[in-house]
Amino acid sequence: MIALFVIVIMGLLAAAMGRFLLDSSEKNTLEVRSVRALMAAQSGLEIGLYRLYPNDHWDAQQCAALTAIPFAVPGLVDCNVVLTCKPVVVSAAGGTQTGYSFQSTGACGHSDVNSPNPDFAVSRTLVAQAFDGVMP
Repeated sequence: MIALFVIVIMGLLAAAMGRFLLDSSEKNTLEVRSVRALMAAQSGLEIGLYRLYPNDHWDAQQCAALTAIPFAVPGLVDCNVVLTCKPVVVSAAGGTQTGYSFQSTGACGHSDVNSPNPDFAVSRTLVAQAFDGVMP
């Protein structure tokens, strides 16, 4: 009877430890994907700013052309960025100036709820504004 009790208790402890290891692994995966999504969003902002202001001249037509950016670099595989750019009019120093507001949403992972093992999908959003610095 004592041996059966010990076997049951050891089995429960083993099951609990297995669950703790699985939870730890899932949290680690989520943390890594969160950082990758943040880096993808930041990279999207940098790409958008470069396309708007390439080689020391302001190219306002590029704002409307900014769209989804897929990544092929090893650190950001399975990540993508949706970048939006909107003109913003700001009043400063007695004049108005047109700037641009960027919103970059980086997403990593796939979430197919119909699959037997749905994956963690993580997204992070960053916003930045840029002005050409020239008052009309």
